[in-house]
Amino acid sequence: MTTPARMTIGSFAQATGLSAKALRLYDDLGLLRPAQVDPDSGYRRYDPAQLTDARLIGLLRRADLPLNDIRLLLDTPAPERPAALRAHLARLDHLHRERRDLTLYLISRLQGETPMTLPPVQTRFQPEQNVASLPRHVFVADLPAAIQGGMQTLLDHVAAQGTVAGAPFVIFHGEVNADSDGPIEICVPYGGPVTPGGDVALRVEPAHHEAFVALTREQFEFPQILAAYDATCAHATAHGTCTLRPREVYGYDWDGAAPGEPVGDVAWPYEPAPVTS
Repeated sequence: MTTPARMTIGSFAQATGLSAKALRLYDDLGLLRPAQVDPDSGYRRYDPAQLTDARLIGLLRRADLPLNDIRLLLDTPAPERPAALRAHLARLDHLHRERRDLTLYLISRLQGETPMTLPPVQTRFQPEQNVASLPRHVFVADLPAAIQGGMQTLLDHVAAQGTVAGAPFVIFHGEVNADSDGPIEICVPYGGPVTPGGDVALRVEPAHHEAFVALTREQFEFPQILAAYDATCAHATAHGTCTLRPREVYGYDWDGAAPGEPVGDVAWPYEPAPVTS
């Protein structure tokens, strides 16, 4: 039986529709190794049996599957690959809805409309608090997991030495999106003889006034939550000077809240303007 001749990178690229540059990248990443590399010239040769995987990789890239996910998929037994692609499809659907909702929000905002019906902005005075805190640099895709994990670390740390003395909150010291990683600061108020340890620091959160809106689970979703940041910032600016960074305050039963019940607040600290007579 005659063994099919191995293919140059040029002929393999032509047969698969992939560029030679892409094939070199896939080689460097370990996605698609050539069957042979000439030790003197460095020329790559591919086996015709590799055409199937190469074409699959090309289609997966067109489906916007990240290269790391493609590597995992190629290592997955063939019968399990459809389930992995269904999970990718679910992520794409979520991303599409999020981008669509954000675009609609921006259209409404640019037209001077209120993108979402919110509860009225309220104000309160927050006394000084001792807080255990964890700073984190995180991009938006990893934000929920970072908040959940960091919050649990702080709650465990405080409970082991003292008591939780108030609603946990997350301060956004910088923008968190696909390009900017904050930072954020996860905070848990505490009482008792708590000491720092590991990544956990202790500090005093100064007393302040804040404008806040209580949100339901649906209103907490991105980008709907942006309307709450806009509303609280506008209220704080109209009634004083913004002094501290905005935060999300988790003073409700997130898991036990029924539809339509609040699960958290968006709050914007400010210094009230002096009262003039």
